Amino acid sequence: MQQDQFAEPRLDKTYTPSDSEKGWYSEWEKEQLFAANPETANDSGNYSVLMPPPNVTGMLTMGHVLNNTIQDIYVRWNRIKGKNVCWFPGLDHAGIATQTKVEKQIAEQGLSRHDLGREEFLDKVWEWKNKYGGIILEQLRSLGVSCDWNRTLFTMDEKASNAVQEVFVRLFDDGLIYRGKRIVNWSPVAQSALSDEEVLFKEVAEHIYTMRYVSEDGNTTLHVATVRPETIFGDVAVAVNPNDERYKHLIGTKVRVPIVDRLVPVVGDDHADPEFGTGAVKITPAHDPNDFYVGERHNLAMHNTINPDGKLNELAGPYAGMDRFDARKKIVQDLQEADLMESIEDYTHNVGFSERGGEPIEPYLSDQWFVKMEPLAQPALEVVRNGEINFYPSHWTKTYEHWMTNIRDWCISRQLWWGHRIPVYYTEDGQFTAARNEDEARQKLGNYQGALRQDEDVLDTWFSSWIWPMTTMNWLVDGEDETEEMKTWLPSDLLVTAPDIIFFWVARMIMASLKFKGRIPFKDVYFTSLIRDAQGRKMSKSLGNSPDPLEIIGKYGADAVRFTVIYSAPIGQDIRLEVNKKTQDIATMEIGRNFANKIWNAARFLDMKRSEADYETADLPENLDLADEWIAQRYNNTLKLATKALDDYKLHEYARHLYDFIWSDFCSWYVEIVKLKSFKLESSEQKRKLINFAFDIFRRTLKLLHPVMPFLTEELWNRLEFGEGMISVESAPEYIELEASDVKADFEIIMQMVEKVRALRGTMNVPPHEKPKALVSTVQPAISQLTQEYAHLLEGLARLQDTTVTESTKRPDGFVAVVLDDVQVFVELAGIIDIDEEVQRIEKEIQRLQGLVKGTEKKLSNEK
Repeated sequence: MQQDQFAEPRLDKTYTPSDSEKGWYSEWEKEQLFAANPETANDSGNYSVLMPPPNVTGMLTMGHVLNNTIQDIYVRWNRIKGKNVCWFPGLDHAGIATQTKVEKQIAEQGLSRHDLGREEFLDKVWEWKNKYGGIILEQLRSLGVSCDWNRTLFTMDEKASNAVQEVFVRLFDDGLIYRGKRIVNWSPVAQSALSDEEVLFKEVAEHIYTMRYVSEDGNTTLHVATVRPETIFGDVAVAVNPNDERYKHLIGTKVRVPIVDRLVPVVGDDHADPEFGTGAVKITPAHDPNDFYVGERHNLAMHNTINPDGKLNELAGPYAGMDRFDARKKIVQDLQEADLMESIEDYTHNVGFSERGGEPIEPYLSDQWFVKMEPLAQPALEVVRNGEINFYPSHWTKTYEHWMTNIRDWCISRQLWWGHRIPVYYTEDGQFTAARNEDEARQKLGNYQGALRQDEDVLDTWFSSWIWPMTTMNWLVDGEDETEEMKTWLPSDLLVTAPDIIFFWVARMIMASLKFKGRIPFKDVYFTSLIRDAQGRKMSKSLGNSPDPLEIIGKYGADAVRFTVIYSAPIGQDIRLEVNKKTQDIATMEIGRNFANKIWNAARFLDMKRSEADYETADLPENLDLADEWIAQRYNNTLKLATKALDDYKLHEYARHLYDFIWSDFCSWYVEIVKLKSFKLESSEQKRKLINFAFDIFRRTLKLLHPVMPFLTEELWNRLEFGEGMISVESAPEYIELEASDVKADFEIIMQMVEKVRALRGTMNVPPHEKPKALVSTVQPAISQLTQEYAHLLEGLARLQDTTVTESTKRPDGFVAVVLDDVQVFVELAGIIDIDEEVQRIEKEIQRLQGLVKGTEKKLSNEK
C-alpha cells in the first residue's frame, strides 16, 4: 500500500488571529477594495447600507459589534454576488455629549463656556473633535467592517450643515416649523431641553404625599396625592375622573391650594385614575406633560414656578431661590405644621435622569422650536403599511403604527452652543424669519435694514440625523438635488438599528425622505437584539457589566467575536453573554474561537496534501463515490439554506447552517474519509482528483463563510492560493451540479452504523488500538450491497476489521450487538474486554435504573 507524502505545511500549527487581522485590513484599505463608484455599470444591480452614525464621543460597545457585524455580513455578501455595493459610514456630532465633555475639560482650568464666549468655546470643541473624536471609527476597523471610508460624513461637515439649514428653512416656509410654549425634558445642569433618547429612567424610592385641599365654603376636604409637593405653587386645578362617584358632585366647585392659599377649580378629566392614590390629582401644567394636556383641554393658566437652574422662582414666595429638592423638604414640613398633610407613604416609581449630567430631569414649560409632525407622519405610516418598507422582526410594525397614529410635535431646539445653529433671524422689534443668511432674512422681512440677531439655540442632534440618507449621498452639494449617488443607491437596501430609536430616527428618516425626495430612504429595517448579561440586565457602562469589545477581540479574534454574536442572536430575541468579572472572559466566545480553530485545522490537513493535488484546475472526480456525492449534496443544501436564511434576515440560522456543515459534515466526517481513502487509493491520478475535490468543497465553503468571518477566510484563501485576488472581491459561492439521487439516505446508514459502534466502544471501554471483527446483519439486499461496497469506510471510521455481511439475526457468542432499523451490527469483543466484568457493570446499571423507577413511582403515588 502506497503511503501519503505530506507536504511541509504553509499554515502554522495553531491559528493566531492577531497575526493576520491588522495586516489584512491594511491590505484591503490599500487596495481600495471597499471604494464604491455610483457610475459603475453593473448587471448584477446595486446595493447600499447606511451606517447608523456613532457619536463622535463614542467608544466601541458590544451593541456596536452586533449591529456592525450584521451590516458587514450583508455588505460583503452582496459584494461577492457582484453588486455595486456602497456602505456609507459616518459620525454624529452628539450635541450635548460633546459639549459636556469639553465643558468638563475647561472646568479643570477653572473656566466655563461663558468665560470663553461662543466662538472661542466652539474652537475648543473643534480642537477636541479633531484630537479625540472618531476613535470609534478606528475601532470598527478592528472588527473588519468594509465601509467605503472615503465617504465618511460628519454631521457638522459643511455639506451636511448646509442641508440641515435648507431643511429648516423649507419647513419653516411651509408652516411646518413653529415656536411655542410646550413641556420639554429639561436638564438643570446643561440648562437645555433634552430629547427623550437622552433621558434614562431609573427606579427611585421616594414618598407619595397626600395633602388636604379644602373647599371654598370650608365644608369639604379633598385629599390630593402627589410625589412632587414642590410644584404646588403651579397648581391651577384639581382633576377627578368624571365617572368617579366619590367626586363627580364636586366638579365645577373650587378648592383652596394648601400653603399657596389660592382657589382653583375641580375639573372632570379622564387623566385622573380612580385607582391611583386618592383618585384626585393636582394639575400643574407647567411641570408635568400629562397635566399640560389637561390644561390645554380645560383652558387653564400655566404657571412656571421653577427656574432653568432647578431653583424655585418668585411665584414660590418664601421658598424662592431654594433648590427644588430642598424646597420639597421645607414645604412638607410646613404642610405638616399647618395640619394640611393627610399622610406620607413610601412610593417607588420611575424617574427620568439626564444621560449626560446624571441629575433628575425637570418637566419644564418653555419657549422652543417645534416641527408639526402629523402632516409628515401619514405618508410615512402608509409606506410601512403597504410593504414598501419592511421591518424585521415584523412585530415592530405595530409599535411603529401606534406611535405614528399618536404622534406629537417634535421639539427641535436645544440651549447649547455645539450643533447646527437655528437659522432664524430677529429684528429689534421682535419680528423673525428663517433664512439661509442675513441678506435673505432682510429680504423676507421686507428689506429690513436694522440690526438682526440670530437665534442663540442649536438644533436637536436628531435633526441632522433624520436627513442622513440624503446627506450621505451628497444631497444639495453644488446645488444638486438628485446626485449620482442617489440615482444609484437611494433608497438604500438595508438599515440595521436598535429598536429603541425606531421613533427618534427610523420614523423621522422616512418622513424626511418622503418630504424632500418623494421616495423611501431604505427598503428593509433590521432591528437588532439587546445584549444582556447572565442576570438578564442590558449591558451598559453605567452598570459596569459590559466588557471592552477591543479586549474581547484581542483575546478571541474578531472573527470569533463576530461569529459568536451572530450564532447566538435569533431574530427578535436578546443575547445573553456571561462575563467573568475577574478575567473579563466571555465563555460563549469559545464557540467562535473553537470554530475558527476547527476550520484552520481542516485547512492545514488539506494543505499538507497539496503535493498530491493541482486543485487550481478544479476538475472533479468523473465518478463520485458515496462519500463524495454525500458531501457535495450537503454542501449544496447548506448553500441553499444559508442563502435563504440571509434573504429572510435569519442570520443565526445562516451561522448555524455553516457551523453544522463545516464542523460536523466536512471536518468530522469528510476530512476523516479523505484520510482513509487517500491511504487506500493506489492510483496517483485518483488521489489527485480526490484531494482536488476536497479542496474544491473547501474553497466554495470559504466563500459562503466569508461574510461572517472575513479575516480567517481571507487568510486561508491566500495561503492556499485559491485565486489571484482576494476573497473579499471574489465571486459568490456556486452550486455543484449533481444528478438527483438517494445518496443522503444511503450514506446516513453508514454514518449510523459508525456512530453506534463508536458509542459501544466508549460504553465498554474498548481501547482505541483494538480493531474487533464485525458482522453486519440485514435482510435488505440494498443495505447488504451498500455495506459490502463501503465496508472500508465502516472499518476505518469505527476502527473495525474484517467486516462481513450476513442475513443471520442470531448473535454469535463473544459478540455484542448494536441495533438500527433493518440492521444489526455484531462486534466481537471476546478477548478484548472482560465479559464477566462487563456483565457485572450492566447488572449494576440495571439495579440503579430499577431503583430510580421505584423512587419515581413512589413519588407519583404520593398525593402530597
